[in-house]
Amino acid sequence: KAAYTLPEKRSFNVLVADQAKVEQSITVSDAQLRQAYSGSMDNFRMPERVEARHILLMTQGKSDADKKAALAKAQDLLKQVKAGGDFAALAKANSQDPGSAVKGGDLGFIVRGQTVPEFEKFVFAAKPKDSSDIGTTEYGYHIIQVMSKEAARVKPFEEVKDKLEKEVKAQQAPDRRSKRGTDCERGR
Repeated sequence: KAAYTLPEKRSFNVLVADQAKVEQSITVSDAQLRQAYSGSMDNFRMPERVEARHILLMTQGKSDADKKAALAKAQDLLKQVKAGGDFAALAKANSQDPGSAVKGGDLGFIVRGQTVPEFEKFVFAAKPKDSSDIGTTEYGYHIIQVMSKEAARVKPFEEVKDKLEKEVKAQQAPDRRSKRGTDCERGR
């Protein structure tokens, strides 16, 4: 103990690397981006989808008399829609779907498997601007209008290039940080 009067000392260097700055310093070539694009093509597949809106009159948990009244109201609303009535205004005023009624019945884009089969059957078979007759699902009576359709597709390279570049840079940043840390240890 007498030979070691001073306590042991250690020194170390701390390297703080800002992820954003490291990513900015990385240059990704167009060829690297195209290679990443072709290597992950499944990530850019878009399924067939339909933009739709609906008016729902709920029948869940209701008596037969209430169901008849809902059907009569649905038939009246369908007549108004077929006569050129404003679908969005009718949906806002009458739909009992709490999520879409305030948006004029707008459901946004729907892909297969997202809705009940009876609903899906109509929306994927209809043409844009078509309105359904009264459809019945487990939720109640629906009047559906298809706004637009998009076929299944793969997003083109130009559409995803910017997003892909960010992802590639984020993947390369840890390697760049560890390389810089090793260079600093060597005094570079």
